[in-house]
Amino acid sequence: MNGTKAKILVVEDSRTQAELLKNILEKHGYVPSLAENGKHALEMIGAVQPEVIISDILMPVMNGYEFCRAIKKDTRYRHIPVILLTMLSDTQDVIQAMESGADNFIIKPCQEEYILSRLTTILKPGTPSRSDAVREEPVDIELSGKTYTISHDRRQIIELLLSSFEAAVQQRQEVLKAQGRLADANEEANLYLDIITHDINNLNTGALALTELLLMKTAEADRAYALRLIACIDQSIEIIGNVSTIRRMHEKKEAIRSVALNDVIKNEIRHFSSTRIIFAGTDAIVMADTLIGQIFTNLIGNSVKFAGTDAEIAIEVRDAGTMVEVVVADNGPGIPDAMKPVIFDRFKKGRSTKTGKGLGLFIARMLVEMYGGKIWVRDRVPGQPDKGAAIHFTMKKKS
Repeated sequence: MNGTKAKILVVEDSRTQAELLKNILEKHGYVPSLAENGKHALEMIGAVQPEVIISDILMPVMNGYEFCRAIKKDTRYRHIPVILLTMLSDTQDVIQAMESGADNFIIKPCQEEYILSRLTTILKPGTPSRSDAVREEPVDIELSGKTYTISHDRRQIIELLLSSFEAAVQQRQEVLKAQGRLADANEEANLYLDIITHDINNLNTGALALTELLLMKTAEADRAYALRLIACIDQSIEIIGNVSTIRRMHEKKEAIRSVALNDVIKNEIRHFSSTRIIFAGTDAIVMADTLIGQIFTNLIGNSVKFAGTDAEIAIEVRDAGTMVEVVVADNGPGIPDAMKPVIFDRFKKGRSTKTGKGLGLFIARMLVEMYGGKIWVRDRVPGQPDKGAAIHFTMKKKS
């Protein structure tokens, strides 16, 4: 049989998938018949007399494995090659297909070229049928604590394994193509994000300069509006900075190296020149990269945001054996006990507020954990949450 006008029985409970297969087969000269499950197919097979059966596995009433076993136990139909439609996501898929007596695989979602290739191979003139094969004793195979009885002849086992290997290669090729498309899309998205970030930063810088000029010329009664506008622009700048930080974290091209913690903290303190920050200095050397400054930017910025113009922040570095413990404490309104366990997780899946506000603490946690440490929050004055918060985190010392 060369394939033209060959009768194919398609067993598929999804009408959409069934029609897709039917259209492909008809386009290439095959004569398809459709059955919605294994039981329906068994009722049709005598009338259809197909040269090949293509069957889905997951179906109601009678699944693909059960249907295949029924076909292979019936001496009238056991010679008909059965191709199973599978996702091929587990080793047991192959073993169960062997146990059921299947002859071949087609990977879902169905690729037209692959379907035609499988049918051409199976219907090639001179291909021995199952009825011509020498019967062999069944073989028991154990996998994942289960025993499967395989009754295929050697040729069928080899063909099925080759089909499985070919299908796995096809899946890998599809994955590589998808990765390539994803890399291209990611590069394009990064380009757009760079442009957008640059433009927004330029607008923020201009708006901030104009608003500060407006503040100098505004009457005392209206200064609150200008100050509020400055706060909004600062928040926009913070969000853009945090987005850029997340991108750099995901790209992660830098190696972890030794960093002088004193220089990092003093550099970040300079960014908050209008805030009273107490820091005695430290000689600690920790393992990090250039993103370490964002931990302090976000923690100090968070304290300033909630403590307001009267903010007083104390930064302390403590020795903790092989680790360094850092404490950033403030005199703000504090963090309620109910919020302490989740304060760094606000942007985890399921907790997202779908806004960039509050992203700073999440980034701080991600960076601390990336460096091999942990982060937590306590009251600045033990037992008095309303007296300010103290955020603690650890980092590895230089070994």
